[in-house]
Amino acid sequence: MKNQTISKIAGVLLLSAVMLLSACAVTADTTQPTTSFTTNAQSQGSNSNRDILWDNGAYMGSLLSSQLDTAYPFNSQVADDFQFGSGQTITEIIFWGGFWNGDPINPIDLNVIFYADDGTGNMPTGAGSADPTSTALLVDFHAAVMGEDNGDGMYTYDIVLNTPFVASAGEKYWVACQWAGNYPPQWGWSDSDTQQLHTCMQGFPLLSVPYWTDPGYGDVAFQLLGGAPSDTTPPVTTCEITGTNPVTITLTATDDISGVDYTMYKIDDGTYATYTAPVEVTEAGDHTVYFYSVDNEGNTETEKSETFTVTAPALTITIKGGLGVSATIKNTGTEDLTNIDWTIDLDGKLIFVGKAKSGTIDALAAGEEITVKDFVVGFGKTGIAVTAGSAAASASGTVLLILVIGVA
Repeated sequence: MKNQTISKIAGVLLLSAVMLLSACAVTADTTQPTTSFTTNAQSQGSNSNRDILWDNGAYMGSLLSSQLDTAYPFNSQVADDFQFGSGQTITEIIFWGGFWNGDPINPIDLNVIFYADDGTGNMPTGAGSADPTSTALLVDFHAAVMGEDNGDGMYTYDIVLNTPFVASAGEKYWVACQWAGNYPPQWGWSDSDTQQLHTCMQGFPLLSVPYWTDPGYGDVAFQLLGGAPSDTTPPVTTCEITGTNPVTITLTATDDISGVDYTMYKIDDGTYATYTAPVEVTEAGDHTVYFYSVDNEGNTETEKSETFTVTAPALTITIKGGLGVSATIKNTGTEDLTNIDWTIDLDGKLIFVGKAKSGTIDALAAGEEITVKDFVVGFGKTGIAVTAGSAAASASGTVLLILVIGVA
């Protein structure tokens, strides 16, 4: 038993020694790519239209461990400082790193962490703690970040922040980039060829390196960028069609960057109009709605279309005679109806009053009925035609002064 314990202790000491060498003295090939990103001889970021707010220099290739490891007590973190003369909003960060003690992994999960200065100008907040992350101003996690392999054992990581970081004028801040992954391998942030402000600071509790300690490697390589990317993508409009009569058309447009300026639509062969609210269509039959949107940068969506059918209102009409002509209109459907136009027309040659009458039923609930009337004065046989919405009925009868008889 004693021999097993001694073996375990020896194994831990050997691993710690390897980690110490790895954390502080790993040097990669410093050959630089030939493509350029402003002052850095680094590969270009994906959002090169943005403004570079801070450039901490080109990578050199010595790696400083910065890793959030949930399986082993290998947690470490590196942070470096920056400061602006005027207020700035950071929307993107580019940095360089690589692997040792195992095969490279690509893509990887990464944390970008922003700290305030602790007030001394020498280190971020959280000095001496087991893990300073809880004192950070912002922890921005990014899953499956694909690094660009520079061909020399180094990777370029280009991250657009989920939450932009707003930096005040004259305030010193610190940024940490950390791999969220388990040993093996180890991941490290590359040192830089220049010195800006204070040196970078590291913490590695397993190796008795408290947060924050100067590892003696100057700065690490990163760039901070600001501004919004150019909007070259049109909006996307979706169409929701509900109901049968009336049919309601609801258009919803979204745009990823500049926002939606306006949405246009038309029904069938009509003219385009600006969409401001859901549109109702009551004319029975098959129809097509055409639509598109335009964003605030003028990007125009390709015209889209959706077809739909407006069903004829479920109405029945019963014509009766008597004192004039009456028509009972009943909603036999399951949906309430509104704005039902109706007409009563008589074609007798000797109809002096009441030859035609029309009106609108404001609302007719499902299962309800309403009677409309036409006062008639005349003589002789007549045809009677009644419409309600798209429903129609006809009958014939005889007019005797103000009476209508024999309606069938």
